[in-house]
Amino acid sequence: MLLTSARARRALGAVAVVLMLGSAAACGETKNTDGKEASAGSPAAGEDSLEKLIVAEVKGFEVTGATAAQVRATDAVTASKAACQPIADLVGTVAAGSPSDTVYRQLVAASEPEDMTASGVLVGLSSYPRGGAARALADLGKAVSACGGGFTTTAADGEDGADVYSGVEAEDGPVGLDESLAFELTGSLDGEKIPLKYALVRAGDTMALFYAMNPFDPASVDIAPAVTAAQLARLT
Repeated sequence: MLLTSARARRALGAVAVVLMLGSAAACGETKNTDGKEASAGSPAAGEDSLEKLIVAEVKGFEVTGATAAQVRATDAVTASKAACQPIADLVGTVAAGSPSDTVYRQLVAASEPEDMTASGVLVGLSSYPRGGAARALADLGKAVSACGGGFTTTAADGEDGADVYSGVEAEDGPVGLDESLAFELTGSLDGEKIPLKYALVRAGDTMALFYAMNPFDPASVDIAPAVTAAQLARLT
């Protein structure tokens, strides 16, 4: 079963692709994980290279492909607070900033692949023009710091009204590469609060994004450490 309404997709990002998702370690302000100044980064990888770098297997998970058309919301949205627009854009496109290319994988716990409360994570791997990944992460870090009290978004046509995000909370991000950022965004679906978990890790001008949510069992949301570890290992 998929949630396919335009509003649900806008409000919950990749809900139409990943129904069973969760949280990872992340940090509200971008941090340099090796204690050094972030470098300008290496040249960005193209789509073919990204396909070779994105996670292919993780013990205990089924890994399948997902297209940008399946993952992304149908309409661009405008945040009620300009400072929160980078987060609104991330929810809509499931990619930070303006990458040159992005590829996706959906990982769902293999133990109960048909169980809508199973643990799952959407992984995106993006490449950017030189310096673009660092700028995208910095913009998101500022948005997380500025938008703790929440915000709303509206689509261009405005027909469905506003989608409400009641809070943004920084978390500890994965370590080991150039920079990381993570946070929990609280969305709403049919009046119920739904936590959306994001973790992003930059390696030069390549960015790994981990996204998790579960509208059927919000309390189960978790970005499995095994998933982040497997992806980051491919970027080192």
